[in-house]
Amino acid sequence: MNILKDNKDLACFYTTKHSWRGKTWPCRGSQPARVPLPWRSGWKRGSPVTFGFFPQWRMARDHPLVAKPPDTPKRAQECSVAEGVQPRGYKRVFSVGTHGITTYNPTTLEVTNQWPYGDICGIGPVGKGQGTEFSLTFRKGSGKKSETLKFSTEHRTELLTEALRYNCYKHHWSDSRRSVVLEVTPGGIDQIDPHTNRVLCSYDYRSVEGFVEVSDYQGGFCILYGGFSRLHLFASEHRDEIIRSAIEHAGNFIGITLRLRKEALNFEGFVTERLGKYSADDCITSLAEFVVQKISPRHTEPVKRILALTETCLVERDPASYNIVTIKPFGEVFALICDADNPQVFTVEFIRGQIRKYISTERDSLMASLLDGVRASGNRDVCVKMAPTQRGQRWGLLSMPVDEEVESLHLKFLAAPPNGNFGDAVFRFNANISYSGVLHAVTQDGLFSENKEKLINNAILALLSQDCELPGPNAELESQFQAIRRLVASKAGFQAFTQLPKFREKLGVKTVKALKRNNNGVTHAAIDMLCALMCPMHDDYDLRQEQLNKASLLSSKKFLENLLEKFISNVTSEGQQFDMLLEMVASNGRTLFKLFQHPSMAIVKGAGLVMKAIIEEGDKEIATKMQELALSEGALPRHLHTSMFTISADQRMLTNRQLSRHLVGLWTAENPIAMNLLKRILPTGLLAYLDSSEPVPEKDVDRMHIRDNVKIATPERPGHAHCCCAPTTAQHMLPLLALGSAASTAVIGSVLDGAVLIGLAGSLHCACGMVFFQL
Repeated sequence: MNILKDNKDLACFYTTKHSWRGKTWPCRGSQPARVPLPWRSGWKRGSPVTFGFFPQWRMARDHPLVAKPPDTPKRAQECSVAEGVQPRGYKRVFSVGTHGITTYNPTTLEVTNQWPYGDICGIGPVGKGQGTEFSLTFRKGSGKKSETLKFSTEHRTELLTEALRYNCYKHHWSDSRRSVVLEVTPGGIDQIDPHTNRVLCSYDYRSVEGFVEVSDYQGGFCILYGGFSRLHLFASEHRDEIIRSAIEHAGNFIGITLRLRKEALNFEGFVTERLGKYSADDCITSLAEFVVQKISPRHTEPVKRILALTETCLVERDPASYNIVTIKPFGEVFALICDADNPQVFTVEFIRGQIRKYISTERDSLMASLLDGVRASGNRDVCVKMAPTQRGQRWGLLSMPVDEEVESLHLKFLAAPPNGNFGDAVFRFNANISYSGVLHAVTQDGLFSENKEKLINNAILALLSQDCELPGPNAELESQFQAIRRLVASKAGFQAFTQLPKFREKLGVKTVKALKRNNNGVTHAAIDMLCALMCPMHDDYDLRQEQLNKASLLSSKKFLENLLEKFISNVTSEGQQFDMLLEMVASNGRTLFKLFQHPSMAIVKGAGLVMKAIIEEGDKEIATKMQELALSEGALPRHLHTSMFTISADQRMLTNRQLSRHLVGLWTAENPIAMNLLKRILPTGLLAYLDSSEPVPEKDVDRMHIRDNVKIATPERPGHAHCCCAPTTAQHMLPLLALGSAASTAVIGSVLDGAVLIGLAGSLHCACGMVFFQL
């Protein structure tokens, strides 16, 4: 037996090794005879034996009183079972070491057996349920044959846990090697801190895409994880055992097949592809950055990080080295949680179950920008709320919509809560229904098809019947408005606003009472719901129904003033209402320019669209005032830079570039002061130097006017300057109609409050709904 060099014992257990050596065989007489096994003791024919219960005398092997021992170990086991014989137990110290498993003689500490981890085929419990026995299977020599030994200990669970842990080194994001322990469990691979024995993270088999070896990194292998092939590099002498054990556990306990890639990866390839399919420059180049404090179980105190927003991802960087710590695609964001008690704390929930908690003094701007990016990536189901998601209330995965039957059941729960708790029914409804609206909202053809429109209407009436004046948690009231928002996002709910009796009256009373609470989360949810009533969230919408909803909500000047007081501006296509609201906005136009410096592109776009409408639709005096403010507030040079030097594939940035070019034209039209400024910025010599023979593109993609109301609208007042059928108004007003929620909320909020506030009641919590109608 070769002793493993440099092997150190990590965990030792006092065990019993079960062996067939020296067992008791029954004699052919009335008393048993204790006979040594011939294949172990070298016993030869004619050798004496000693009877355990007879006087000490010698007898030949073939004496009729002595049973002949079996001639093979397998036969010995069969005979022992048939005769009721138990194997003899040897006490051994079972050691889990750095390089292998060792057994010691407890009296002499002599090594009796030792197996390198590479020779071990498996270790596991014997039998089901609680017990003391476990087996160890290992390869014999260089062949394919294996042998199994059986041990027992009262600490079987702890022993197996230690045996399935492997000492490794992880290649850290700081390019350093960190000592860690990997434990292969039935559900995944746990990364454990060897000093505190605390689980740092778990690599669930369901999210593991496979394994790949790193050829030029000793003992190196990567776990491909996260759905986008994110590489996590580890190094261990037990690499083969770790991978083999993980593949077996994934198949036996989870029922999935993991594979080791045939082609190995080199270290340079790991560095290049460490972030998987998001390793490209456009995925990690920051559009906005915020300094945050990250709250993590890995650290006893919050750790400083830079939270960067790119075109597709949320990137976490180390402020000292600027190295990327983690990266999460926007498409995997499930919800944004604003802490109701601490105005600087927020949490990001992901569809795979991860939760990231941060502290930021710029929480308002950060969350507005984050929501903007998430919505722009195509993820329309993200929402902002006060209460974290209760995973146990959702009847399915966070990454996939629930079944139609589940939607119908939760619609019925709102009308008749099964446990009598209406608040619980609302939270369950929000946990299962996507924020973009009820997915199965149309009644299917069939004799026994369920009337979905009726279910939606009953759910709306049940929500409106709840009294806001009753003392209750703000989070519960917020959830009610978010539930209404999910319902009116469907076509049936959108039409119900003008068709369902008492809908408008009850909703108005409920909204006014909710706004009186002066709670940021409640206010945001209420205004967000109103915006969903004014701009359809469903496909195949009816423009006439949209006009009716807007007319019902914005026909009262007092109501418009109340909305402005709560930082909401959602422009309608009705000329009189538009003029009235436009004058209110323009009268506080100076602080509108402050929003052009906001990091959120949706906020900048919202401010630009409002400015565009003020100049184009207002009178000449208002337009002249806006031109002067554009110079005094420095907005003209900023938008000139955006219009000339923006190069990106991000549609948000291209839209803002188009808007900036339009604003520069409006601010300089018939404005000699602005023209003189442009001559100093771009002198004649520079323009001559920059002269190019390339043709100027006469047409470009129109990214601001995303729908043509001229084709789909029904004329109400032909020839009116603000009628939605008039080409000028249709061209310039529709972007404002698309603002919605907090984009316009933040714009007017800043105008009235004199500061760059995001959302309703001066809190970002409201502004985070701003991109609803950016899409």
